[in-house]
Amino acid sequence: MWILMLILLLLGAQLNLAAIVPLQVGDSPPPWWVGGRLLWPFAVETRTLLPAGDLLNAVTPILAFASAACFLLAVAALLRRVVPEGWFPWLIATGAVLSIALQVIWFSGWVAFPLLVDVALLWAVLGQHVTVASLRGRRQETAA
Repeated sequence: MWILMLILLLLGAQLNLAAIVPLQVGDSPPPWWVGGRLLWPFAVETRTLLPAGDLLNAVTPILAFASAACFLLAVAALLRRVVPEGWFPWLIATGAVLSIALQVIWFSGWVAFPLLVDVALLWAVLGQHVTVASLRGRRQETAA
């Protein structure tokens, strides 16, 4: 199960970082064997919630980097590297909320997959109360 969570977190980070370099007008989408528009859901010609210009150009990288950083820090917690395990659910919840905000701003038919990844991650930590310990097969010890 922890491998599925690892894949979802890495996928979430990649989907958000794709916003840094949206598909330009006239460019062909990436080939299907590397995911095509499914893994690259952002395009300049998308009618965004925010008007094109400085605000959109400032908010997009902030949300993209922040959400990807949260997901990558959650990966580090899952792999028991540097990041405390207790941060795991908070990092996923924060990353998913930032990612959802980014997807809503750049809303198109292509954001269905990134939103599905975000909802799956939120469901895991908020609905199923998944922790690093439960994913890695350790019993959680409670203070008596």
